[in-house]
Amino acid sequence: MMHDSDTGLWDIGIDVGGTFVDVAAVGPDGSVHASKHSRRSGDPAQAVLQALDEVAQALAFGPSQVGRLLHGTTIATNILLERSAAPIGVIVTRGFADVLTLGRQNRRDLYAAWVPCQTPVALMPEALRFEIGGRIDARGQECEPVDRADIRDALEALRTAGVRSAAVCLLFSHCNPVHERQVRAWCEEMAPEIGISLSSEVDPRAREFERWFTTAMDAYVKAGVTDYLRRLRDGLAQRGYASALVMRSQGGVATLEACLRRPLTLAMSGPAAAVNGVAGMLDEVSLVGDALSLDIGGTTSDLSLIQRGRARHTLELGVAEMSLRLRSVDVLSVAVGGGSYVSVHPGGGIRVGPESAGARPGPVAYGRGGTRATVTDCLLVLGILPERLAGGLMLDRGAAAQAVDESLARPLGLSVEAAALAAVRVANGMLGEAVKRAAFAVGSDPCRLTLVAAGGGGALHAAEVAQLVGIRRVAVPPLPGVAAAYGLLRSDWTDVAEHALDLPLRDDAWADMRRVARQLADDLPQAAVAGYGAARDAWYLDVGYAGQEFALEIPVDLEHDSATEVGRRFDEEHRRIRGQAFSSAHRVRGLRLVASRAPLAGPGRTQPVPGGAEAGGERALQLPDAGSCPVYERVGLAAGEEGAGPALVVAGDSTVWVPPGWRWRVDASSVLILEQA
Repeated sequence: MMHDSDTGLWDIGIDVGGTFVDVAAVGPDGSVHASKHSRRSGDPAQAVLQALDEVAQALAFGPSQVGRLLHGTTIATNILLERSAAPIGVIVTRGFADVLTLGRQNRRDLYAAWVPCQTPVALMPEALRFEIGGRIDARGQECEPVDRADIRDALEALRTAGVRSAAVCLLFSHCNPVHERQVRAWCEEMAPEIGISLSSEVDPRAREFERWFTTAMDAYVKAGVTDYLRRLRDGLAQRGYASALVMRSQGGVATLEACLRRPLTLAMSGPAAAVNGVAGMLDEVSLVGDALSLDIGGTTSDLSLIQRGRARHTLELGVAEMSLRLRSVDVLSVAVGGGSYVSVHPGGGIRVGPESAGARPGPVAYGRGGTRATVTDCLLVLGILPERLAGGLMLDRGAAAQAVDESLARPLGLSVEAAALAAVRVANGMLGEAVKRAAFAVGSDPCRLTLVAAGGGGALHAAEVAQLVGIRRVAVPPLPGVAAAYGLLRSDWTDVAEHALDLPLRDDAWADMRRVARQLADDLPQAAVAGYGAARDAWYLDVGYAGQEFALEIPVDLEHDSATEVGRRFDEEHRRIRGQAFSSAHRVRGLRLVASRAPLAGPGRTQPVPGGAEAGGERALQLPDAGSCPVYERVGLAAGEEGAGPALVVAGDSTVWVPPGWRWRVDASSVLILEQA
């Protein structure tokens, strides 16, 4: 996919994280310009606008010269993790207000003396749950109409409590949404300032707890996401830019208005873009089969399997301890990042995370008021991390050493360097377990995968993590530190429509499925999208065995496939993921349409970002098996060049650590390949 130089326009991808704002800009000639900008503003919208201003000035383009402006954000994820928003209201079928408290009684800890509440009930307290009359039965037929007076009373109470958003969760709304839509109409009439999320739109599938909880979390992030996106839209408009397209968890971009309607779909915005970016920077030679991306940021590490050059999708998204039923790029997040605190637990061992310094105050080495040692401070003490990061951020090695001494070395009775090394090894061990968990969850042997380093910290840990797991090959794409921003430029525009079903997987059910398919196709907008090609429709069935609670998503061609063929595919997928297939009958639980449009123009060949610190000399290391190592500037390495570890390869967006016992080489696509010697 090459950029169309005839347009004379720039495409800009901007991803905002906790410490940096990453930008990838594609010029009219297809050249890619990548940069990282230190966040100076606590307001993420303002940080994005400041980075855009800096890039526009550096590359000398104006608003009229920008074709596509694409954005990835952590706003929804942060709200869910930090639980920083105000409680929401819930309007629910009479007699069922406790469903959100009871949950499924799942036991995360089999040996706990009691079963803790499965949901964060403080976000939707019982005092703000309002039961209403009206009933739809399991066949979608109305048994009792909804009562306008019930809605009026609920809205008066929500107004008095200062609630800004509410979830409407009615029984069997996935079979017939008419009651939920009536409730929303009355809410918009009587209290238009309260944002409304409907369970029939957020998650139109069976199982009321999962549907209602996912809808409640959509309502919970709605106010914060709405405020953020509107500030961003207004700031862009003031500068003369068109509205941005925003990355969603399902792996494609959408209009800002669509994201305002379904804000929870932004929950994995940045990680989904990063997976697309990693896949787009690698070819079949670099990958050599399937790969697992390891994207390490300041707070978390995100892992995702790449099969046949594309990301996998899942129907369930995990955020902290919450499980949200939301179609998403399959990403496993673990609480290990550069900003993760390192400490000694009461048993005398080293603990890494889950608490993090974030961007404010950040690691002690940042000089922004941090006092507790982090993984970044440990890497700096060992000499693996340079003292100047992207965006000109200078690190204070002395302050980092003092923090490691106070947090780890003294309590453990070790030297500062030994304590720092031990903490990094613990972090690598945790990441190695996460790699195995991510691979085993989808039936893959981790030893047969290529581990792909992404994010600002991925290449600092990838080789040692791979060695722990038994992976012998690591790939570092040309722009690992800005993979999410680059991925925005390569991502399709997407939209999803789905409908719950409960049908036997037989050929005589095909007519019913085609009827539902026509309805779904009519529900999606058909208008052209500027900068993107014609829509391509992909259809999926949610299939399970009779009596089985959960389903797997299976691709289907409703015009040419037979029930036997779909059943065979399901059995193969079930056997691969869950280890076995059964002789039970198959049932169809849902039908899903994913409409996508590919960008008409995309980035050209990617090259590493210039600006690596201390390149060309030797770096002193504080490691037992290496006292120093050469430092190479990645942008100056030509295809075919190679060398042995220990070594550091530095660029403007990342640093690659090649440990002893590993070799490195540059392939024809500027991908840095690390292999065990």
